[in-house]
Amino acid sequence: MTRLARPPVYRVARTPTRFATPPPPAPEAPLRPAASSWGLVLELRNDFGFDRLIRVTYANGSHDTIRLDDGFAGAIGASFLPLADGRFGTRATVGLKLSFIRGSNGSAWYTMFPVELVEFAYGGPFRLGAGFSLLVAPRLSGTGFLGDKGMSFAPSPGGVAEAEWIFAPQTRTGVGVRVAVHQFSTSGVDRTAASTGLVLRSDFDLARRAHAD
Repeated sequence: MTRLARPPVYRVARTPTRFATPPPPAPEAPLRPAASSWGLVLELRNDFGFDRLIRVTYANGSHDTIRLDDGFAGAIGASFLPLADGRFGTRATVGLKLSFIRGSNGSAWYTMFPVELVEFAYGGPFRLGAGFSLLVAPRLSGTGFLGDKGMSFAPSPGGVAEAEWIFAPQTRTGVGVRVAVHQFSTSGVDRTAASTGLVLRSDFDLARRAHAD
């Protein structure tokens, strides 16, 4: 029987693959809230005053009170002038503030237009601010048995300080607390009144710039 020859064995060195698998992408840095060159500010506030303006007692013994710096407010404005890579900025807003008492035989409405100019700073997930506040045309109006309680105040200057937690960095939306002090004047009588309250605020970057660490 004829033995078949064993086929030759060729050894070939393995060369590295030309198209190597790329490394996985690095994780994106979290967004850092920062002031924009031009932002649209929307906010809701609820302030609780300490100095009584008017108090109504009902037949059943219950009562309602309006205080000098009370009220629920909505405001619109702008943020601008960013400094230090957006860590600082300026915000200007104007709004309407309202508090009321309503009964079956009369009601009272307390209205004003708050104007604020605030310098603010971002620190991690927090936004801190302080600045000037002016209450334009504070006015108490009454109807029914409260019709003689109406009074008007001169524009009331003051100051405000705020601290917020930013829970939505993309829109710079935060919730926080605020403290304000204003000087009220009417019929030659001056009264200083303070309030504390809650604020919900968004600051939309109209320049559409994202800031990352």
